[in-house]
Amino acid sequence: MRHGALPAGLLVAGLLMSACGPSPTTTAANAPQEESNPYAAYENLKGDKRTEKLLADAREEGGVLDLYTSNTDIQDLVDGFKKAHPDIKVRAFRANSETVLQRTLQENQAGKPQNDVIDTNDLELRALDSQHLLRAYTGPSLDGLKPEAKGLGNWTAERFNAFVAGWNTREIPKGEQPEDFTGFADPKWKGKLSVEVGDWDWYAAMHTYLTEKKGMSEAAADALFKKVVANVKVAKGHTVQGEMLSAGQFGLALSVYSHTVDKAARKGAPVAWKPAVEPVILRPNGIGLMATPRHPAAALLWTDYVLGTGQKEIAKSLRIPAARHVPGYDEPVPAGTETFTLSKTGETDTKKWDAAYDALLRGAPQAD
Repeated sequence: MRHGALPAGLLVAGLLMSACGPSPTTTAANAPQEESNPYAAYENLKGDKRTEKLLADAREEGGVLDLYTSNTDIQDLVDGFKKAHPDIKVRAFRANSETVLQRTLQENQAGKPQNDVIDTNDLELRALDSQHLLRAYTGPSLDGLKPEAKGLGNWTAERFNAFVAGWNTREIPKGEQPEDFTGFADPKWKGKLSVEVGDWDWYAAMHTYLTEKKGMSEAAADALFKKVVANVKVAKGHTVQGEMLSAGQFGLALSVYSHTVDKAARKGAPVAWKPAVEPVILRPNGIGLMATPRHPAAALLWTDYVLGTGQKEIAKSLRIPAARHVPGYDEPVPAGTETFTLSKTGETDTKKWDAAYDALLRGAPQAD
């Protein structure tokens, strides 16, 4: 088994907990409230002294890091970390973001937290932060990050996923894609579009963009989405959606990740997403230190790496790194493209948006 791979038993257990667990907005009854900071001893350390101290203490903790993640490219980071610190074993539980959230909440509610670090989507991290389950990272790797990667609460963005409109170049002739999202309401797109069944977070961000940035009323935004959805086929899973797009089973995916399109294009698939249809929705995916870790030194060692030299691995996977500069990497979103990221104060009622998106897609045909 590769380092960081997810055992089947853990995946089943995670799915069962997700199915029967509480809402992400449920208060964690046993959320840690103590003022002690397990990372305090390292706050003033930098450079080699910091790394040497963390590594020595991580060995004393048992030489183990317990990581919960929804990152499908986590193995790249695990492999890079193992090269830098071969004495530290990474035990990675990987599942979808909802399962990762539910598992973390339930373990903390039971007073038995099992992970040291969490790596997942922004709304799940906000939910955990609201329950006082995360501790802010204050290490030296912050200095190299983009401003929008910081100040998010007790977690830090390590990369950004870009939701873009990607198209099959054989199905959609060059220049026929609209300039902005509102163009997809045109009936000429009927049967040619696709959305992903779980992309309520994309929907929440796009809906908020229309009301906050474009000045639409809630009713007008709802009406626009109904017209757009009248033209779509629903795919289940971004990987499947990307494969269907490459095969030409629909012409254009409204909420595909830029890296999915770029990876397929790199392999020769007839797909593209530039010039970008505006807005490009940027979603920060982040890393959070757990407030009650079993291995605090290993947790900081991992976080220093991921937000530091590990940014090179994130760039190699065609994600958008949080670092201001990664040697040899060019930002994929063209300069001047309008982007939108759900603000820190934006409404994040996950149950509301999930239910609204589910209702919106009800009755829409499935992509097959």
